[in-house]
Parts: sequence; structure tokens; C-alpha cells
Amino acid sequence: MSNPRILGTDLEPVAEDGSGKIPATRKTLHQNILGKLRPLPFQYHWAVWYEKHSESTNYDEKLYLLHEDVADIGTFYRVYNNYPWDKVKLRDTVHIFRKGTKPVWEDPENLKGGCWTFRVPKAKSQAFFHEIAILCMANEFQAALEAEHDHVIGVSTSVRFNSHLISIWNKSGSNTKAIKALEDTVLQRLSPDLRPSSSRSYFYKRHDEHEGYKAAVEAKVNPTNSDESK
Repeated sequence: MSNPRILGTDLEPVAEDGSGKIPATRKTLHQNILGKLRPLPFQYHWAVWYEKHSESTNYDEKLYLLHEDVADIGTFYRVYNNYPWDKVKLRDTVHIFRKGTKPVWEDPENLKGGCWTFRVPKAKSQAFFHEIAILCMANEFQAALEAEHDHVIGVSTSVRFNSHLISIWNKSGSNTKAIKALEDTVLQRLSPDLRPSSSRSYFYKRHDEHEGYKAAVEAKVNPTNSDESK
């Protein structure tokens, strides 16, 4: 995985090669969004989680809270720029979620939700996740869903062998208008060099369509029965 971009004192992104040159389109995106955020805190507070890959259904054993309150852009970059992204292991996941919501299907905010998932080549994965995270926390995604009465819950990046699975979670997995609005916003707001080259590289899936969803929810509702079945 490539290292995250280093930010200068004015929060402008700097190229990893030290040249100081970045694509004009991406610079414009950052200037527009960061210009809005610099004077004010985020509308919502966010938390950063780390999920270790495991066959266990007990999230207390594999889900770790890394930072419980990301309230503004400065805090985000203090966390983001100091995180050892190159040390994230295969099939492990980093989540940025609204504070108070766990990045699991069985959380009350996620029970009826779903997510867009993008398979991103490893060379572009860090830049892709960086922009997705900014668009999420800057309320760009939420603004697109306001008219459809839906909510963006968080974003995730999961390491695979030669790619990353980067997901955007929303609250209503049956709200087709909101789902389409979220897709359109991603495709329109991402820097051109990061946009998916094919619609086959991303998909939407409701959480309840996953094989382990029912068992995870039942274990949450009846934890005693789940323990006895082990």
C-alpha cells in the first residue's frame, strides 16, 4: 500500500515523490472542500476503527477503536498522516464511521443498510480512500442524500492481495434513489484519474444479502444463546 499524502502547513496535499506537484483537478477538489472546513468543525463527529480479519463472529475480539472523536479537519489529518498504512495486513480493514456507530451489520444504524464497494488497484487505493474519506466527513455525500431522506454512516478500506475494497455505507439499503445519488456523487467528485474505469469494478449490496448477516444479528439479540452454541 502506498503511503498517504503528506500535508503542508496549509493542509495542501504534496506529492509523495517530494516534487510538490499534484494533479490540478485533485488540488482543486482539496481547495474547495478544505476551504469550507478550515473555519468550522465537521457537522458530525467521526471515529476511526481497526478490524482484524478473523473467522470469529465476536467483534469484541477483532474490532479496535483507534480514535474515538475526529471533530475537525486538523484532527483527521493528525490521525491520517501518522497512521502506518503500509502495516495494515491482508484482509484487515480500517473504518471511519460516525461517532457512536460501530462498523458492523448488527449495529442499529446499519441493520437495514448497505454499501457501495469499489475494487481499487493497490497503486491508487490510498489516494482513492483519502478522497472518499474527505468527501464523507465534509458532508458531500450526505448533502447528496438529504432529499432522499437517507444517511451516510461511514467508509472503509480493506486490504486484498493486489487491490483494496473501499466501501461507503448508507443507512437505507432499499432506498434506490439514494443509492443512485451516492454512486453519482462518487463518480462526479472523485479526481478523474481515480474514477473507476469500468462499472464492473464496483457494486452495491445490502447487508442482509451477506451470508453471515442473520447469524450476526441473532448473536447480537441473543448473546447467551450464541455463547452456548459454541
